[in-house]
Amino acid sequence: MKTLWSGRYDGDEEIDLRLWQVIREAKDMKENSGYCFIGYDTDEGVRRNNGRVGAKDGSDSIRKAMGSFPKIDNLEIYDFGNLSNKITEAAQEEYSNKVAEVIKKGNFPIGLGGGHDIAYGSYLGIRKAYPDKKIGLINFDTHLDIRPYSKERTSGTSFKEILDHDNNVLYSIVGYKSIGNTKRLIETAKEFNTLILDENQREDFIIESLKKYCDSVDIVYVTFCVDVFDANYAPGVSAPTVLGLDPRKGERIFQEILKTKKVVCVDFAEVNPVYDIDKKTAKLVGVLIYNMMLNSKK
Repeated sequence: MKTLWSGRYDGDEEIDLRLWQVIREAKDMKENSGYCFIGYDTDEGVRRNNGRVGAKDGSDSIRKAMGSFPKIDNLEIYDFGNLSNKITEAAQEEYSNKVAEVIKKGNFPIGLGGGHDIAYGSYLGIRKAYPDKKIGLINFDTHLDIRPYSKERTSGTSFKEILDHDNNVLYSIVGYKSIGNTKRLIETAKEFNTLILDENQREDFIIESLKKYCDSVDIVYVTFCVDVFDANYAPGVSAPTVLGLDPRKGERIFQEILKTKKVVCVDFAEVNPVYDIDKKTAKLVGVLIYNMMLNSKK
């Protein structure tokens, strides 16, 4: 783990410890003990989608942003490392097996991307662990990512492929902006009864809509395409969004989803350190993850 994690050093006493000092390898994972990071360090799907590359280094940039955060008491945190396969289809399969293993051990997987094709990998892993559960897919994103996949999988095809082949899922998007989606994409989403929650809608309306949505499924998977956030807060992404979602609003919505106790996996995609400024995008993701883990102990 020392090759992936580093940070400020204050000492080795319990009161001084930071995350980088307590992260353990996934091979040492105990059952029902905590969280496990899984790196999806490929942006091949972004390249195929004609996006700007660089997100392959997003996984490690998030780790670096979190390394100096304080240890959380009574919580084990593990890391499965990064991928050995970088081509989209093989990467998704490898990553999905790691997700499934973490879930089957009673722990919580946190995916670190990488392109948003991580979403198909997360879904596959969840489905391997829960073959019969009705899954609610909640996508924090500006874009529907429901494009055709007939030629090949890309960072924008995951949800179309999932919905085409699995009748036991529901899809919702939070932070949607019409400027990022063609009429065909919108019509396709409506065909699948997608719950579309616009970035401009009131926070209380979004939260209440998502609570009803979560009530209608057995388990929930939450994915963040980090370009959902306004470019002033998240410049380091594959496709920055002007007038995007305010991170404070986004986090409050996220925390309300977590309160349902149905969330079984979370991932973060499209962090692109090539275009980041003062590491603010990676730090934003780091704070969202840390607060999720911290609040789980309250």
